[in-house]
Amino acid sequence: MQKCRIKQVAVPKRVFGIWCSFVLAITGCADRQIFDETGLVTVVGYDLQKSGDIRATIVLPSINPEAKQKIQLISATGETSKGMRDKANLQSDKKLLGGQIRVALYNEHFAKKGIGSIVDTLYRDSSLSSRVYLCVVEGDTYDMLTYPYTEQGNIGIYLYRMIDQNVRGEKIPSTTMHEFFRSYYGFGVDPIMPLIERKGNELKIKGVALFQGDRYIGWITPKEAFLIKLVHGKFKIGSYDTSVPANIFREKGKAGNTQKNQVKLVFDTIASESDMTLLAASPPVFDVRVRLQARILELTIPIKLEDSKMMKTMEDALEKEIEKELQKVVKKLQELDVDPAGFGIVYRAQQRGLKEMTNRDWRKIFRQASFRFHVQATIIRNGVMD
Repeated sequence: MQKCRIKQVAVPKRVFGIWCSFVLAITGCADRQIFDETGLVTVVGYDLQKSGDIRATIVLPSINPEAKQKIQLISATGETSKGMRDKANLQSDKKLLGGQIRVALYNEHFAKKGIGSIVDTLYRDSSLSSRVYLCVVEGDTYDMLTYPYTEQGNIGIYLYRMIDQNVRGEKIPSTTMHEFFRSYYGFGVDPIMPLIERKGNELKIKGVALFQGDRYIGWITPKEAFLIKLVHGKFKIGSYDTSVPANIFREKGKAGNTQKNQVKLVFDTIASESDMTLLAASPPVFDVRVRLQARILELTIPIKLEDSKMMKTMEDALEKEIEKELQKVVKKLQELDVDPAGFGIVYRAQQRGLKEMTNRDWRKIFRQASFRFHVQATIIRNGVMD
């Protein structure tokens, strides 16, 4: 009796194992068949035409081993995102899917007119990740994506990796679709995006595009973006280069050569944090305190920083230089009438009865604001001397 029951249990296990293998094999075949019949878009670019229509250019990898090109490019023009997608499908032998889109690009002309509606269409697409990077492109995205690059391979993946590694390295602020809309629909902080340019065969992040609502207003350099991020939040990594007067180290250059009277230094941020306090409301006066621990990576003159007095001199010079640069970049933001640093958030949070204040109201106040920056720098170790 006992042996008989053992046999009855063993048989279903073998049958169940064979059945599972069969299901997995069928599923694997189905996946391969679907993959062969679909085109996975990695990047999409939008250009506003003179007619008012929008031209969309998409990039998808070519899975044909006999194809000379590693990517396939399709361009379609229309008034709506749905219309452009239908036209693009008519040009493809595969069903186009956007679930793998990593980067969405918008040309300057389009961005200046306002891109809220077209970005919103992407945001509402449930197949897309909210971590898609959004970027502004100098010139047309069509020209950028269709250029015959010699080394980049899949231009969509290359763009994504270029942006992603600079975001992770804190060279530029993160600008995903989710982060764009958080600023766009929120109060007291304006959206930003990377600004990308092409020079011949080379692509690079030129700077950070500044938005007033959904309209592109102007741009700042990566160095200026570093300073905004220094004020706006915490840093764990990142690098920054600046100059300090050489005479503080008792170093003098040759007569008439002003560059020799400056010491170039490069440091990376080990850790930083900031606090904003509103000292006065009308006109606003902000007190901003930044504390950072930095490592000097490079100096253009040989200085022994093991001396504690020399280290303190370096820290003082670094603090004054960053405070001066912060004043410059904030003044530039006021002239452009944008607030990507989030001063408006602090203003409304520290004032009562301002729940109904709009971003337009805040911009009028922001133009009149003044700022007191206090930087406390601690150099914890040093690197290379030139």
